[in-house]
Amino acid sequence: MSLDSRFKMMLSIVSLVIIGLSWVITPVEMNEVTPDGTYTSCKCLKYDIFCQNDKSTWEWAKNHCENAGGWLATIDKQSTHQAIRQIIYADLDNKTCHNYGFWIGYYDPRPLPKPTRHKANPDLFTWVKVDEPCTQFVKWETDEPNDNITEHPDGQNCVQLWYRPTKRGNFDDEYCYEKKGYVCMFEVDCPCANP
Repeated sequence: MSLDSRFKMMLSIVSLVIIGLSWVITPVEMNEVTPDGTYTSCKCLKYDIFCQNDKSTWEWAKNHCENAGGWLATIDKQSTHQAIRQIIYADLDNKTCHNYGFWIGYYDPRPLPKPTRHKANPDLFTWVKVDEPCTQFVKWETDEPNDNITEHPDGQNCVQLWYRPTKRGNFDDEYCYEKKGYVCMFEVDCPCANP
């Protein structure tokens, strides 16, 4: 491998490290309970937030998260949604990073062409990782989903956290082929919060 190739590869790795932000939330699963009722093994959810690249359509982002051992993020509750929004607002809220949004793992999985539009049926959307009760939380922006078909007759079938001057990270349906930032989610071992 040439020196130039090694430098480009190193630059790519450094770029991935710089553009991804991570954080961990509270345990979601506790295993291995001792006789005194404490936990010795726990699972947490870690979210990595990435800026857009020239390939980051919804499908590409989904595959990237899965190839890394996770999935495109499920947002399970208001506090998770708020924490992700705060990190984006503090560090990543610029058009260069996200092109007005960050992909999450919420989408309309029905094959095309769709017999009914989801504008009047937002319950047609589902999470990539279905894990009750996580599928219960949604926070649509006002007048969304709108299933816009002005750019493509298939409509907007993937969901982003929407960022515009007056939009601050609520759910918005978007054309799946758009390049966006994205949020991956991983299960990781973490210290237990014993009672």
